[in-house]
Amino acid sequence: MGGVNIILVHDQYLMAWVIYILAGMGLLLIFRGLTRFIAYAPLRDVMRALFTVFLFMPWQSYEEQEDFAPAFLIAAFEALTETYEQGLRAGIPLSVALIATGSVVFVLSLLFRRKA
Repeated sequence: MGGVNIILVHDQYLMAWVIYILAGMGLLLIFRGLTRFIAYAPLRDVMRALFTVFLFMPWQSYEEQEDFAPAFLIAAFEALTETYEQGLRAGIPLSVALIATGSVVFVLSLLFRRKA
């Protein structure tokens, strides 16, 4: 009977990710509409890429488990409930991913500049 419970929990975990991804895609569409008025294309592209990475970068929920959750949620939750240093477990990789993404997208946006 314990195996059935594990399957149900795993199904709920996958369903939660599906709902989160669909909601995140909706937020991306809204954010795309909000940023369409930014005239400087490299800034607009970087903002959209950073928002995407911020929403969708996964990180391990607990060190001893294999489940993942959005990194910004883990960083915020651990910083508020544990210690500030514990929040850095997901916060540092998220920051590195945001810096790397922003840099790469900015350079690519300048290199492949669209003619308006």
